[in-house]
Amino acid sequence: MTKKALLILGGSNDQLFMIHTAHEMNLETIVVDGNKNAKGLKQATYSRAIDFSNTDAVIKYAEELIAKGVNICGVLTMGSDVPHIIAKIAKHFSWIGPCMETAKITTDKFLMKNILQNSGIAVPCYALVESSEDILAYWNKWDCQNVIIKPIDAAGSRGVSILSNSAEIEQLYKHAKENSKSGKVIIEEYIEGPQISTESVIYDDQYFHPGFADRVYNETENFYPYIMENGGWQPSQLEEIKHHEICRQIEDIAKAIKLKRGIIKGDIVYSTKYKKPMVIEVASRLSGGDFSASLVPLAHGINYVKTAIQIAINTHIDFSELEPKHRNIVANRYFFVPPGVLNSIEGLEKLQAYTNIKKIEFNYKLNSTIPKIENHGQRVGVFVISDINYAKVQEAIDVVYETVHFVVDNKSYSGHPRYYNL
Repeated sequence: MTKKALLILGGSNDQLFMIHTAHEMNLETIVVDGNKNAKGLKQATYSRAIDFSNTDAVIKYAEELIAKGVNICGVLTMGSDVPHIIAKIAKHFSWIGPCMETAKITTDKFLMKNILQNSGIAVPCYALVESSEDILAYWNKWDCQNVIIKPIDAAGSRGVSILSNSAEIEQLYKHAKENSKSGKVIIEEYIEGPQISTESVIYDDQYFHPGFADRVYNETENFYPYIMENGGWQPSQLEEIKHHEICRQIEDIAKAIKLKRGIIKGDIVYSTKYKKPMVIEVASRLSGGDFSASLVPLAHGINYVKTAIQIAINTHIDFSELEPKHRNIVANRYFFVPPGVLNSIEGLEKLQAYTNIKKIEFNYKLNSTIPKIENHGQRVGVFVISDINYAKVQEAIDVVYETVHFVVDNKSYSGHPRYYNL
């Protein structure tokens, strides 16, 4: 019997875990990526260097393989915010995927806010703006200390900034507009409170919430006016009653955006002012980075990427696999280094004895140029720690930051965000 195969959009680091998981499930993989040197192209069963934004070319390649007997049963990605591409390909082949309406809602932040608000789901005050005058008018109307300004259609914090000084309006509006594919910009009230990343599995009327992590923003003030996250903690330390409130809200969101089967990714803030969870953004996809690939598997022994694949290829799903097998504390953190040429990375050999350090990776090669960091995609590297309690994890985080040093333009830097000097 011909093996089932999964079409995966992207072969970068973000998609490697999905490729490995599919192979562990005894599936064949078809990977397309515009970068001919992408690692995933070499690891896939079949691959071709295709920019997957060229949907017609991807469909044509899939049809060629199907004609040769490859049993492609579904399409997925991790990290890439392309539900509209997934939806188009899935519709063409009658595979399971987000519908075009869901894809449209989750890639347009203004439309998303409209749909959620009209469904009775709490969101910050928001508005589509076309000038600095619009921004100032709404800011005064809302009578809040800070507002967030961002493109309606960018991911990975590109073009996102916090506005607290009216003298910066023109500069930050321009920054958001330049990072918008459509040229459209939205502003919203900045909501104080703990921020939570969620990832939930939706299957008809069943909801599972394996991904629920505290996001770390209190260490990145040196990046102002840009919004920079420094990883997170899984599981969350949020009170159980608030945890349940957010899970119920995610279920309401899935209904509002018409997502019946798949993954919903939420960025939620539990407002200290309004005393309730409020939605910053949602996405109808798996996150990139380490959330589903490291944090949840290490913390609970759950690989819900496997479940996402099972949904996509329309095969049997054992939902008991989404139940926690154990409880460890896991954190991921990032390295931030000032711009310049990366001469060397020092101290890694001193960390070999630490078995609770599960991963250290870098995004820049030696002698490459590190840019000024303005969004999440420009962070210099990442590491993941897992241990039995928060204190031991925090101790290991401190050790990594104290030990690893980056020589940039012949000057040595710690990668901790507190030392990043814009």
